[in-house]
Amino acid sequence: MMVSCFSRIMKFRVLLIVCFLSVAFGALAYTPSTGDLNVADAATKTRLEGGKKLFKSNCASCHAVDKDLTGPALMNVWERWESEDKIIQWVKNNSSLRASGDAYANKIFNDWKGSVMTGFPSLTNENVIDIIDYVRAETANPGFLNAGATAPAVGAAVAPSGTSSNTMWWLIAALLAILAYGLSVISNKLKDVVDEKEGNFVADKRTALQKIFTPRVKSALKLFTILFLGAWLVKSAIGLGRLQGYQPTQPIKFSHQLHVGQNKIECQYCHSGVEKSRHAVIPSVSVCMNCHKYVQKGPKYGKTEIAKIYKHSGWDPEKGAFVNAPKPIEWVKVHNLPDHVYFNHSQHVKVGGIACQTCHGNIQEMEEVKQFSPLSMGWCINCHRQSEVQFANNDYYSIFEKYHDDIKSGKKAKVTVEDIGGTECQKCHY
Repeated sequence: MMVSCFSRIMKFRVLLIVCFLSVAFGALAYTPSTGDLNVADAATKTRLEGGKKLFKSNCASCHAVDKDLTGPALMNVWERWESEDKIIQWVKNNSSLRASGDAYANKIFNDWKGSVMTGFPSLTNENVIDIIDYVRAETANPGFLNAGATAPAVGAAVAPSGTSSNTMWWLIAALLAILAYGLSVISNKLKDVVDEKEGNFVADKRTALQKIFTPRVKSALKLFTILFLGAWLVKSAIGLGRLQGYQPTQPIKFSHQLHVGQNKIECQYCHSGVEKSRHAVIPSVSVCMNCHKYVQKGPKYGKTEIAKIYKHSGWDPEKGAFVNAPKPIEWVKVHNLPDHVYFNHSQHVKVGGIACQTCHGNIQEMEEVKQFSPLSMGWCINCHRQSEVQFANNDYYSIFEKYHDDIKSGKKAKVTVEDIGGTECQKCHY
């Protein structure tokens, strides 16, 4: 029975190896054509050149083949849509297609923040197909219309190296290889058992590496791996949502190093709510204009960035007057707390006397602002445990008579935020 089972496994292993080799050679053999059609072919060259002209005159102001501009890159656009008919409908009248409830049409509209694409009803279906074929050819072989270049066959799969198309084949081949190896190990073990039962000599076939990795060593390595992965998982989970070091690009290059560090402008001048309310507030464009009506050129970027302020404020520097209605600057928020966390700037800055740099780092040295602190719960709690409350000459804390008496009598050297309830859950979570 055991010999029969062993024989079957051996036959299956051979069959599996044959399958693996077939799949592997099939994957190597399958490389999607990039085409063999030379642009010397007059008809094809004429049609693709026509597609190029249509692209340049109708699409190029908002789209490029290989990068996002005002609209998305058109590379592989035919793969993103359900069919070429849908692309044609989108190009000719995208508003009508969105109104019909088409899911992908509405997704594009939402992804690009409601930017409405101009419709091109004057283009024929063939015109749109020519544009698509030009983009397809340009994707596979950039600059193919230049002298001597070879264009891909229209309608052929565009994958210059064939790598992405072969992924599935290589994955199947890898799984077959792993299965073949596993069966090889099992068949060798069974063969040794059969030989031992029949009284034949069974040699020690272990390699030097296998002799090192004894069952005990393997168990120790498994335990270490589990502990390492567990620690990594816990650390990763703790770090979810943390953005320490986050430094987004702002719509205007505003330098804190110049304004705060060099020109000594107080934080409160721009962030006027920091001593009065929960929020520090983002300065309005009118605050910027208090200075930049007169300061029209910066030491690093010249007039370029200040011109953006003028554009948002509606100010015409040549006329010296506001000629358009102001519109807010869309600054990107750097410091973000979860919605269930309550934080009050005035409580910390006005009452607690906490300097801006305590949480925000040396802001006066930052050319571009980044999140200095982790802003985690543990970081806040540790600060509350260590920070001393300024009781002296502070009427806000006059109700804590016991602590005042303890300080006067010498029972307490200082009062921390924790002492007055700064680590209670409901102080920060509501």
